[in-house]
Amino acid sequence: MGLLGFVSAIAAALFYGVGSVLQAVAAKRTETAESLDPRFLYRMVKQVPYLIGLACDGAGFLVSLVALHFLPLFFVEAVLAGSVGVTAILAVIFLHTKLKPLEIGGLVALMVGLALLAISAKDGPAHQLPMWGRWTLLAGTLVIALATLLSMKYLKGHRSGIALAIISGLAFSGLGVASRTLVFPAPIGPTLRQATIWSVVIYGALGLVLFAFALQRAPVTTVTALVFGIQTTIPALFGILLLGDRSRQGLAWAAITGFILAVVGAILLAGQAEPEPEPESSVAAESAG
Repeated sequence: MGLLGFVSAIAAALFYGVGSVLQAVAAKRTETAESLDPRFLYRMVKQVPYLIGLACDGAGFLVSLVALHFLPLFFVEAVLAGSVGVTAILAVIFLHTKLKPLEIGGLVALMVGLALLAISAKDGPAHQLPMWGRWTLLAGTLVIALATLLSMKYLKGHRSGIALAIISGLAFSGLGVASRTLVFPAPIGPTLRQATIWSVVIYGALGLVLFAFALQRAPVTTVTALVFGIQTTIPALFGILLLGDRSRQGLAWAAITGFILAVVGAILLAGQAEPEPEPESSVAAESAG
């Protein structure tokens, strides 16, 4: 089952890597909304790249649920953050972009970090939250929504983008924790009555929308680095402290080193969340040479 979780995590990273690029493209094409305007979402869903990106995110989310059922949060969240490495590699192959030396170092750090996490993560289900813990997790969505309203009302431009990126990272953190503790009873009724299932839905929706808002207001490098940094570290700590996530016996050093390398590598590669192809003139010049 550990192998199934590992394969699912990698597949989720592939889907998320493609989805992030498409959503960033759509966000840049859409007129900025200074408040929570439903028309903004309508304009976004009219963008074909955004719809395809959402489909990729949906597929990534479904397979990430499988990964989170079998593997600890510190591993799965690091792999999902590593989706930016997938984007960087695809950009080099298909868009002929060139990675800077620092980004190449980030890619190497990411790959080494994920390899260390793969050999050190101990598979197994998470400890279940008590009923009050599940409802507290759900109540956190209200805090996220309130923070969003305050940020968009009192902050403008770049500052607003930074704040929304941080809140998006917190929303995705809630999504990770809720997904790790999700249980599927056989009947559909009890499943829909779970506080955890609604946490997954609401945190996921808030994270996606806030990510799109943030991309309109701040550089993609900054937004992605903040989101990746928050959505990996907070759930990882939560999983270790409360959900029983552990490394294999004697491999705690590999788990810690791998996690740090993976997060640092993802942050260094954050600019590749929205890769830009080389200008046609430079490509033509290289071809002529």
